[in-house]
Amino acid sequence: MTEIVSLRLPLSTDLEKFSLLLWQSSVPHRIAEERGMQVVWVGSEHHAAQAKALFERIQAGDPELASVTFERAPSPVRDQWYRRFFSVPVVATMLVLSLLGALLPVLDRNYQYLPYLSFYQLYIVDGGLRGDWPVGQLWRLITPAFLHFGLMHIVFNSLWLWELGGMIERRQGRIRILGLFVLVAAGSNIAQAISSVSLFGGMSGVIYGLLGYIVIWNRCRPAQTFPLANGVAVVMIVWLLLCIAGFTELLGVGAVANTAHVSGLLLGIVLGLAAALLDRKVV
Repeated sequence: MTEIVSLRLPLSTDLEKFSLLLWQSSVPHRIAEERGMQVVWVGSEHHAAQAKALFERIQAGDPELASVTFERAPSPVRDQWYRRFFSVPVVATMLVLSLLGALLPVLDRNYQYLPYLSFYQLYIVDGGLRGDWPVGQLWRLITPAFLHFGLMHIVFNSLWLWELGGMIERRQGRIRILGLFVLVAAGSNIAQAISSVSLFGGMSGVIYGLLGYIVIWNRCRPAQTFPLANGVAVVMIVWLLLCIAGFTELLGVGAVANTAHVSGLLLGIVLGLAAALLDRKVV
C-alpha cells in the first residue's frame, strides 16, 4: 500500500489526542518528524480526508470530542526492536539471507557450495578462470546479491539496506520493495557478469539502486518524499567515485564490483522515475 501525506504540522503541535482519536475512528496512520515538521501519513485519500476533518474539529474545540473517553495507546512498536525488524518482512528476509551469504565463504573453505550461488558456474582452465552463462539457472541472476566477502562488506551493506530498503517498504509496501530488489539485483548482476568473469557478490548494486530510486522519487513527488537525510546521496556518490578510481585497492580492501554499483544506480533512477509517473496517474 502506498502512503500519502494527510497533514504537515509544526513540531510544537501536540498530536497525542489526535492520534488516539484516529485509531478509535479506525484510521490507520503514522506520524513522523521530517524536515522540521510533524507529518501524518495515511493509506488512502479517504483516510486523509477523515484525518483533516478530525483535526479541524479538534482545533475548533468540538464539544463532542471533548467528551470522548479513551485508553492510552500501547507503547509504539518501535520501542521493541524485534517488532520493528519484522515490520519490514521483505527487508528483514534480505538481511538474514545476506548474513548467511556472508557466513558461507567462511564456512565453505573447499568451495563446494559457493559456486552454486555465484552468477557463473566457475572453473579453472589452463590456469585461468572460466565460467558458463547461467542458462536455465535463473536463481543465479539474484543469488550473488546475498554473497558477501568480509566483515566491512556485510556491515556496510546491511546498514544501508535497512535504512533505504526499510524506507521504501514502510512507505510503499512489500510488493514495491520486492520488485525493486529483483529487477535491480538481476540487472546489476548481469551487467557485472558481462564486464568480467569473476566471483563477485554483495548487495551494493541493489543499495545504489534504492538510493537512485529514492532520490528521483523525492524530486518528482515533493509532497510524498522519503526522509532521506541531507548529504547521504552525496556521500554515497563520492564513495562510488572513489571505488571507481581504485581507492579501495590502495587501501588493500580489494577490487570492487563497480559495474554492478553504477548499473544498479542507473536502474534505480529509471525505476524511480517510472514509479513516480505511474503512481501519479493512478492517484
